[in-house]
Amino acid sequence: MAATGFAVAVASSPIAVNTKVSKRLLGKRADGSIAWWGMALFWPYHVGLQTKLWIYRQVATEPSYTCVAPGWYIGGWPGVPGGLPPGNPSVVDLTCELPRRSPGRYLCLPTWDNDAPTPLQIETGAQWAFKERGQGHPVFVHCAHGHGRSTVVLCACLVLVKAAASFQEAFAMTKKLRPGVKLNRKQYASLVEWDKMRFGNAKHS
Repeated sequence: MAATGFAVAVASSPIAVNTKVSKRLLGKRADGSIAWWGMALFWPYHVGLQTKLWIYRQVATEPSYTCVAPGWYIGGWPGVPGGLPPGNPSVVDLTCELPRRSPGRYLCLPTWDNDAPTPLQIETGAQWAFKERGQGHPVFVHCAHGHGRSTVVLCACLVLVKAAASFQEAFAMTKKLRPGVKLNRKQYASLVEWDKMRFGNAKHS
């Protein structure tokens, strides 16, 4: 168990956190499933984390998910009862440590907790979600708790659909409805870089 914790700590450290190997360390695949070897090697971590999230959901006053704009949802891992929004939503999953628990349309952008999706991941997620919403599907963006990683991508989505004029405005909208959301320094910086990449200047930042 100590070895499991050490491996996860190293993989999620600033030195290794943005490598593909690090983000796949726990065995999560592109379809959201956990490979057998990931479960075999890291079962104490997987079981412990999912149990922790289940307990948190039992005592938390914050809802599992929040509708920020028509058809746009943000929330925590949907592997708990009532964790998935209505309407069979298209799901953008920002976790690299939790297995998929949603049917249907799905995109995984693996990111460690407290880290930030890269500008390219943000753009990929926002474009995918934009197309899904354009086809009439509700969109659910989630991480473990629906606070940090998912907020980054949702802010970009809201800018793309013109529900917000900037990612700062999108963040303010989201925080008003889901007060627990937050952006750490790295997450904010990644959104600034995405904004520059997409719009070609810093006018939104």
